[in-house]
Amino acid sequence: MAKARLSFNDLLQCRTRPEIRAALATSRMPLGLAEAQRLTDHLAGLGPAAHSLRLAVAHSYTSELLNPWFTLAAGLEGLDLQVWHAPYGMLVQQAQENSALVNHRPDVTLLMLQREDLHPDLARPLAGLSPARQAELRTEVLAGLERLVGQFRRHKVGQIVLTVLPAMQGPGLGVYDSQSDRSESGWWSGLKAGIGSLFSESLQSCLYLDLDEVLQQFGRSAFFDPRLWFSARFPFTPAAAREFARRVVGVGAVMKFPKAKVIVLDADNTLWGGVIGEDGIDGIKLGPDYPGNAFVAFQRRLLDYQQRGFILALCSKNNQADLDEVLREHPHQVLRDAHFAARRVNWLPKPDNLASLAEELNLGLDSFIFVDDSDHECAAVRQRWPQVEVIQTPARPTDVPGCLEQVARLEVLSLTAEDLAKTEMYAQERRRRELKESVESSGFEMQDYLVSLAMEMEVCFDKVAHVARLSQMTQKTNQFNLTTRRYSEQQIQEFISDARCLVADFALADTFGNSGIAGLAVVRLLDGHLAELDTLLMSCRVIGRQAESAFLHCLLRRLAAQGVRELVADFLPTAKNELVRTFLPDQGFEAGADGRYRWPLDRCPPQPESAFPIKVAAQV
Repeated sequence: MAKARLSFNDLLQCRTRPEIRAALATSRMPLGLAEAQRLTDHLAGLGPAAHSLRLAVAHSYTSELLNPWFTLAAGLEGLDLQVWHAPYGMLVQQAQENSALVNHRPDVTLLMLQREDLHPDLARPLAGLSPARQAELRTEVLAGLERLVGQFRRHKVGQIVLTVLPAMQGPGLGVYDSQSDRSESGWWSGLKAGIGSLFSESLQSCLYLDLDEVLQQFGRSAFFDPRLWFSARFPFTPAAAREFARRVVGVGAVMKFPKAKVIVLDADNTLWGGVIGEDGIDGIKLGPDYPGNAFVAFQRRLLDYQQRGFILALCSKNNQADLDEVLREHPHQVLRDAHFAARRVNWLPKPDNLASLAEELNLGLDSFIFVDDSDHECAAVRQRWPQVEVIQTPARPTDVPGCLEQVARLEVLSLTAEDLAKTEMYAQERRRRELKESVESSGFEMQDYLVSLAMEMEVCFDKVAHVARLSQMTQKTNQFNLTTRRYSEQQIQEFISDARCLVADFALADTFGNSGIAGLAVVRLLDGHLAELDTLLMSCRVIGRQAESAFLHCLLRRLAAQGVRELVADFLPTAKNELVRTFLPDQGFEAGADGRYRWPLDRCPPQPESAFPIKVAAQV
């Protein structure tokens, strides 16, 4: 039986932030300012915020009225928000060294622009311009944005988020717009693609937040409040303001919280309606008709999350043969066995299975999103593993496809080749484990297994094209990470541009496939012949193959060739990097009385490539 629709008082009875977020996501409950304040107060009473978030807003229309919605969104995510608004219209002035915005030390800088801010010609009808002039205008707008955003990017203003307010009315040519060679909507679509390319290729740590998506979500009449716009230059209805704030604060949540990496899914009443063990393959609800079409839509949406770089895992209390039959034979099953990086299909407690999945995938439980329909299972996981984000699927099938839409940690701020190939990489790792077990059962040694992999390592130095992936690794890697220093794309770019720094990374391939860029080192070249190892980290998926040693000694050989006589390194312990506590002394670094480790290259040369079962190719 479907649960009764939630009331606002029901929200005030929820005891966890994820429960409230889930309820708001599926109930479509309207909130006014009074309700937003009451809910914000309730959230504050649930416990202290896990992190602080500093937000700076530069704007050409009223932004201060967003504060209640920013604060609510931050409370829902467990963030302590400190927001600062620039004086009205003072955009360029804030993109200066020692401006009030820069001195706020923001984690996120939000630029709220109107269309006409981009170019004076945009204050007039686009349809009045020839196609040639429209093309010129797009080029001029992009050049102006590059100058403006580039000015902000030169300073420490955190992640930049650019928004452009949609038009209050539809296209000037009305229903004919899409067929015209002077189409307004077509021009804006091309401009947004150009902004995306500009940010991806030229401006690190910049994101275009498309408010047209919010407009489409609500419709123009539910997005704009003409009374507030014409009287106070504030365009948003409460619903649109709340969604805008949620998306902006969500960017901060992605930055502040441990990176989500795995979506763990139940099967019965989650991937399909009904129970396979009772209803059989022909009786479960999965197909083109209601309610099965809702579950098909949810599975299709999960493939989108996989394309963002999240891996899917299955955790179901079921008979293995019954579930395999659905994955293999059901004509409307979208997710097949190959889509899951790991599976646990048994009758063990789900918290135990989550721990087992974490061990197999070599990932922390704080990177897990657990999705299940059962009150009991969700409560059991919340109690045993509070670091796991638990999402209970809604009782109404129509709400299931969108149940993950407002989970901020399922947004991404960049996308790399490694993200797109992540599921296949885990499948490769499973095949490596099978080979290792086969080799060991035959009485051979570990070295025989490593040699059989025919590994090849490509080491790159100061590679600008790798900036997004290198920043991503500093944000995500916890276990094999000597110092756990987190760096933005902009900071990695600065290291690469700095002649006193050396940024090295490696990719590892073997007979089963390529693991992609899996390791990073940042070295600071100090005065004289001294260097400091600022960062050394490696993805857990390549642990156990001596890649860390081969990479380190390749780096040491490079430093020795540059005249470095001593490399200084630190191990900074955290709750998660116990794995590398003894890495430096194990490799041959000498421990000093000051707690630091040193490698005297002038009297202790690094090992040659032949010392490791890996062929190394070093590129500049």
